[in-house]
Amino acid sequence: MIDKKTKEALTEALKTGEVLSLSLGGKSLIRIERRLPFLLVYREEKQDHFKISRLIKAESSYLVTDATTDFNSDIAILVKELTKELSEEYGSVMVLEVWIGKEGSKSFVLKTAKDKAPNTVKAFQDGLETFCKSHQELTVRVEKDTIRHPAHLEDFLTLKQCQEAGIYLMGLEIPPFFQDQDKKEFFYMIFKDFKHAFSKILRKAVYEFLRVQTSFDIPNYQRLGTMQVDEKVWEIDRQLSDIEAKYQFLLLISPINTMQAKEEFVANNHRKNPKFLYRNLPIDPDRLKEDLFRIDIRSIEDPTLSFLYTEKREELEKQITMLKERGTKNFMYSSIRLYSSPGVALYETARNLLESLSPDNFEEIEWVDSYDMAKFCVEEIDRYRLIYPELNSKVEVKNDIVGMLVSKGQLYIGSSFKVSKQRIKALVHHEIGTHVLTFYNGKMQPFGQMSSGFADYDELQEGLAVLAEYLVGGLTKNRLRTLAARVIAGRSVTEGMMFEETYHLLIDGYNEFPEQAFQITARAYQGGGCTKDIIYLRGLIKLVDYLQNGGDLEPLYVGKIGFKHIPLIQELRIRDIIKPSPLTPSFLQTDTAKSRLKKLKEGLSLPELVN
Repeated sequence: MIDKKTKEALTEALKTGEVLSLSLGGKSLIRIERRLPFLLVYREEKQDHFKISRLIKAESSYLVTDATTDFNSDIAILVKELTKELSEEYGSVMVLEVWIGKEGSKSFVLKTAKDKAPNTVKAFQDGLETFCKSHQELTVRVEKDTIRHPAHLEDFLTLKQCQEAGIYLMGLEIPPFFQDQDKKEFFYMIFKDFKHAFSKILRKAVYEFLRVQTSFDIPNYQRLGTMQVDEKVWEIDRQLSDIEAKYQFLLLISPINTMQAKEEFVANNHRKNPKFLYRNLPIDPDRLKEDLFRIDIRSIEDPTLSFLYTEKREELEKQITMLKERGTKNFMYSSIRLYSSPGVALYETARNLLESLSPDNFEEIEWVDSYDMAKFCVEEIDRYRLIYPELNSKVEVKNDIVGMLVSKGQLYIGSSFKVSKQRIKALVHHEIGTHVLTFYNGKMQPFGQMSSGFADYDELQEGLAVLAEYLVGGLTKNRLRTLAARVIAGRSVTEGMMFEETYHLLIDGYNEFPEQAFQITARAYQGGGCTKDIIYLRGLIKLVDYLQNGGDLEPLYVGKIGFKHIPLIQELRIRDIIKPSPLTPSFLQTDTAKSRLKKLKEGLSLPELVN
């Protein structure tokens, strides 16, 4: 029996639109969000694998119960009463029952009424057929039938009950292609892929029903995803953030003796490979990996969030492995796993840039040292702090790093660093207007990974940072040549060339200045060989392509996300999980940047980005 208190809670949730998640006794659980005129029903049978219910629990409106629940049960009667109330307000309610077909079945069977909701049926059929293209043993069949439930079970709702409550009833039989019951094998990766695809297929079909058959106002199928994040997600986010906070990856793979190594390299007539030294590791890599894989990411039901956090754990595992292998040949192979290696197209683009762009004359350049550069960066931080007082980024000049580096929202500048006056504004907006800004935009989001960075965020980050240089008029020939030379050096590392060989290749083969050639080569060989620097040019190329194909720029500053995350973050924004960002790069508001961005979108090539 469903008690009075439960019924009252359900009634109240329908009135207010609040999220309701209630046990109805035994294995029965109902969840309703936002008065959605839709309910997904699954009656679990003894032979069903326990993971099957996760197909259902990823959605925002569902009922999971056992196989004995039928049209005479308290649960079915309660569902009828609830849906009738929704139907009276919105015109109709869709109830979809799903179940697993018999062992050996290879068909998705969609059971529906004749000539009812054709847009919904078509959306379902199209989505399932698209999925079947990657599983060619599977087919899709649509049956116009009065029986829309498992044939061996009683109706969950009779057609008469549906007519009385204004319910459009559908059934979906799912073939058990992700398991082998005889061998008691469950193919988790196949099931995981299907779960993600099924969620999108379902939401698109339900959206068509709501759009055509009801008065329910919903702008996008993605908004059908749950708008409430499970407490498990916050715990997993915190656990991953805690692990990542135990080390600063970029600092730990950066040499602390680059300048001394350079002096020794010069003293040895550029023929003896330099020996780099590193900071002591503040972690036990093996212990940290054990902690990492104790995190129960599989408990995340939401497909989008599950994907994001699974990828992030894989990235952290690769980073921790690299720290353990620092200073060995294996470091380079792990680097390729993390950042990939330069492909043929990227290598040819880099080579063409170096051959077509002549070097700037360093003798005509006025230089600014690290301490003056720090002042310019502090001034820009202060300007952003007026808009967002929570921004507490600091700038520190350090003796044990080379160049400029942002880590956890803080900017570090090597004491030996110098920059041309022409490039001051470009670097300020590269470091502060991109890296620092996206850290703090991400930090105000509910997920810690938005500030520390979802997996593979670096490529988009560096693409945005270099784009900032172009938009403020500071992308010089030498700068673009440097990005190209980094790809050449990355290729040399992966092909097994020695430090001195790569150094001389950049000078003799591509006319790089000795100082620049050393810095590029040192970055490529840090840790034992690192391909990270190829992402600057690769990220710029991808970003230019994205913008020239109509992509919006401002949403990319929401936090530290990757290119593949753009549609996922957009979905989370639509679901009101991601909030508006407090900061927008100041340079985007200038007429110069607006004009340059317009020209870029109209089709500028890479060499034409040079100012």
